[in-house]
Formats: sequence, C-alpha cells, structure tokens
Amino acid sequence: MMNLEELRLGYRRGPDVVTLSREAILPGEVISLAGPNGGGKTTLLRCLAGLLRPREGRVFLEDRPLYGPRSWSREARARRLAVVLTDPVSPAYLRVRDVVALGRLPHCSSVQGPSGRDQAVERALEATGTCHLAGRSLGHLSDGERQRVMIARALAQEPRILLLDEPAAHLDPPHQTALFLLLRDLVEQQVISSAVIATHHLHLALHFSHRLFLLAGTLRGAGTPGELLAAGALEETYPSTNRIALDPHRGWFVPRPGEADRQEAPRES
Repeated sequence: MMNLEELRLGYRRGPDVVTLSREAILPGEVISLAGPNGGGKTTLLRCLAGLLRPREGRVFLEDRPLYGPRSWSREARARRLAVVLTDPVSPAYLRVRDVVALGRLPHCSSVQGPSGRDQAVERALEATGTCHLAGRSLGHLSDGERQRVMIARALAQEPRILLLDEPAAHLDPPHQTALFLLLRDLVEQQVISSAVIATHHLHLALHFSHRLFLLAGTLRGAGTPGELLAAGALEETYPSTNRIALDPHRGWFVPRPGEADRQEAPRES
C-alpha cells in the first residue's frame, strides 16, 4: 500500500534526521516505529502523512507518489490516510460527536457540512468504544478517553492507513495496553488496512506489532519481533550502559545485576 524509496529526511537547513533505503507498508499490518530520542520516528511518520517532503527519495501511496506533480490531492489523500498527532487539535468545549464528525470533512463538498446522520461517525464511535461519550464535551474526558476520541475522528475519515504519533503518551499502563490492543483489533477486523505507530513503548510495540522499524538516524532493522530479536537488532539500536541493560524479550530496560540492590555503604562515625 505504501512504498518508501531511498528516503533522506530533515528540517530546513539542519542535518539529516533519518535515512532509509527501501521499505513497504503492507495491508494487514501494525507497524511500530521504535528507537531512541532523536532517532527519526516522528520525522518519518510526518513524511508518511504528507506533512514533510523528503529531501531525497520517494513515497508511493498505492500507485501514485505522495509528493510531486502527480501526487494525490489533499482531499483524496485524506480519504486514504488519517493521522493522529500529539498536538492538541480540538477546543475543549466541543462535543465528542462533533469532534468525530470533523473526520468526515474530506468526504464533504465545500458547501456542505458533515451530516449528523452519517453512519461513518457512528461506526467510528462504536469501533473505539466511545458511543457513551458522544454527548460529552472534550474537556470533561480523561486522557485515555480523549485519545480514543481522536482515533475515532481519524476513523471517521474511513482511511486505509492510520498513522499515530506517540498515542500512548500520558496514559497509565492499563490504558496504554488497551490502546495498542484497540489498534491491533482495528487492523485484524479490517476496519483499517494498516496502522503505523511511532512509539517509545518498546514492550508494547514488541507485543502488538506485526513488524517494527528500528530507527536511530538510519533504519537499523525492520522485521517481526522474532526476527529482530534473533538478529540482535534491538541491542544495536538501544545500546546498554554500565548500569542499565535492555531485556530484549520483554522490551524493558532494567538495572544490571547488583544495581537494583545497591545500598549506600554506612558512613563511619
């Protein structure tokens, strides 16, 4: 569905943030973009969303380029791609149903607003388990509820690919896990074709993703969790320190043996 070719990405006159040669995003996949701070996760996600033109290389969405003279129109692209960013996007006084209905704008003419009877809005609310929130204002929701509403708004676009930047940020562990489970369910139930998630939550990425792209300035590895574990790509992307090491099977960073139990030696009187 998306093909990436010889990409070099960066901002203005700064250095390259991330480079990669060739990769593809296929139907039926949850792909997590993982790596250390500054590794290029959000930069690559913004490029895939049509928000950051590559310095070099090409991105194809279906059979057409995402950038350039033959690229999709903004409306056509929005019917194929939806993005959920970390930026605040909606006034707190709007009702949940109205926020979700904004996702229908790519399907409306310039003189028509989103229809209150549009079934896509109801399907999006149902898919994200937010029907009971439809009449509440956004400002009265918890962080976890608000994030589900933002995903519902993206689903109301009826996209084929859903792109998310740090969707589990600011959520407690149970809600983080529930969110990744929701995204996996949306793909497996064919509500969307694919999901691409930029995340720092490596343990969730390993558990719920079909494939991971490991980014640290370049693409350090791409494959299933099992393939990356076997190749040692996780340890290469997340180098250990003298006191902290990566447990690659669980995706957790743990103190080296002895560090957790260290106690300050008693001072001599």
